[in-house]
Parts: sequence; structure tokens; C-alpha cells
Amino acid sequence: MRFTRRELLTASSGAGLALALPRRSYAASAYPEKNITFIIPYGAGGGFDIFARAIAPAMEKRLPHPVNIVPMNIPTGGGGRAMAQMQRTRPDGYMIGVFPIPGALILQEEQDARGFNLYEFTWLGSIGPGDTYAIGVRADSPIRSVADMQELSKTRQVSFTCTGPDGTSYMASVIACNLLGINAKYITGYAGSNDYIVAAMRGDGDAVIAANTSLRRFQGPDGIRIIATLEKESTLPGIPDATDLGQPDLGLITIERMVAGPPGLPADLKAILTNALDEAVRDPHIAAWATSIGVPWAPNPPGRADAIFREQAAFFEQWKGLLVES
Repeated sequence: MRFTRRELLTASSGAGLALALPRRSYAASAYPEKNITFIIPYGAGGGFDIFARAIAPAMEKRLPHPVNIVPMNIPTGGGGRAMAQMQRTRPDGYMIGVFPIPGALILQEEQDARGFNLYEFTWLGSIGPGDTYAIGVRADSPIRSVADMQELSKTRQVSFTCTGPDGTSYMASVIACNLLGINAKYITGYAGSNDYIVAAMRGDGDAVIAANTSLRRFQGPDGIRIIATLEKESTLPGIPDATDLGQPDLGLITIERMVAGPPGLPADLKAILTNALDEAVRDPHIAAWATSIGVPWAPNPPGRADAIFREQAAFFEQWKGLLVES
């Protein structure tokens, strides 16, 4: 039997596809074959570092093959170096990172020359629930309330310690002070939440606005006194919330500790990592650990990573003018 040239080309193309498909399937079935690096864009001891190091072992148990997920802190450049590294890395599933959303969008807006685009990252999920913010002062501070702060700001600027203008704590501080009518200045350059909260305790600034889960760890007679929570409804007895302060929009200021891979991560590898993360945040041992450190643990629904990123990006766009100006 003779075949036409068209028939021979069609048959050879089909054979090529048949050979190619098993190779892709094998690559997926063999993953992971080596350790996975987990980038943390802040220094050791802060909220991002603590959460990432807690969740990594739980993720390891959900991977198809036994490898380690190895945390790596890259605190320089206000997080920009870590994000640029994620942008450039090969999309082979061997590097993931946790990033502060929407705060990281400020850095992207101001310093896009660093070479990363968060809209191109492959979003996998988030570590724990979205976190709200609280306002704290050192325990012996004469500032007892937000009203005291507002009064003080009539005579001088009230200083707040925070990360640089790339971080969500900076974003929260700027928006909160704007809504509350506080004449503020921001002391920046700290490597993570642990550092800027401790800085407020030692008197570098008058106050600090930080994630509730981070700030509550420092409450005490020698630490921090929380004077307001920016939650819609306070979970701290006797502490005023956003509604009490007359600014319910403060409750919209949140931070998502979002986990991402590089741009172009193949769908099969994304599915493996997403599933491992979704199952890890629902691990009973992780929930018990969170409870032990006073963190209400209600993970975001699975499969909503892209939607959560879009929602947070929309919130950033609403306040972008103020944040970039500041």
C-alpha cells in the first residue's frame, strides 16, 4: 500500500504527539524530585517568617514525593529582591514564595525598574485567613486612645514605625491615619513585623499599626498596649473597633499572605502545589498551633487564589494615589 506525502506527514505528526504526551506525563508524575525553595521577603521572626515556616512541613506531607520545602529569607530591598528573583526563576516548580498583598503592589508601582510584575505570578493560595490591623503603643505611653493621637497630631506629627513603602503595614498606616485625621510621619526600613513592633516598644516611634496576629504577640506590661483594632467588629474585649472609631472602611484594610510561583508555571505543577497548600492550611495540627499563639484560624476557601489577588489589587487601585504620593 502506498501513502501520499500528506498522509505520511499526518501520521508522523501523530506519532510525535504520542511520544511527546508521555514525556510530559512522566515529568508531572516524577515531580518533585528535589527540594523546593520557599522565599520569604522579610527577616526572621516576623509574621511572614513564622507562618511560612509553620506551613512548610505540612505542605511537604501533601506532595507526591518526599522532599523538603526549605524556607529562605531575602529581607533586602524591601521585598523587591525576592519578588524579582521569583519573576526570573525557571517555572519548574522548585521555587515558591509568600508575599504581602496588596502591600507589595506599592513597591511594584513605585519601583517597577526592579523587574517584577505581580500580575504575572502564578498564585497558588494563601497562608491562613486574611488578617486585619490594630493600633498599638508601648505599654508606658501617655497615649491612651486614638482621640489622644488625634489631639497630639494638632501640635506635631505622630510617628509610626513600619516597613518601607513596599509593605502592607505601611499601606495600612497611611490609609488609617488619613481616615482618622492623624497628622503622621512614618519611620521605615525595618526588615519585618517583628522588627518594627519591637522598634515601637523601645521608643523609635510613638505608635505602630500592624497585623492583629503579629501585634497581639507583643501585648504586655513590658511590651505593646493595643488602643484600637481596625476590625469591623472587635475581637478584643474593651478595645474599640473600626465602627466605634466612626470609620468602618478601616475594616477593609487587610493583608493576605499569598503564596505564588513564577510566571508560566505549568498547570499540572500548579495543581500539585495548590492542592498541597490548600490541604496544609486545613491540617488540624496547624489549626491547633495557630490557636496556641492566639491566631483565629479560618483559611480562605480553596481555589480562590486568583480571585483574592484581583480583589486586593482593586483595593490598592482605590488608594493608589494617596499611597504613591506619601
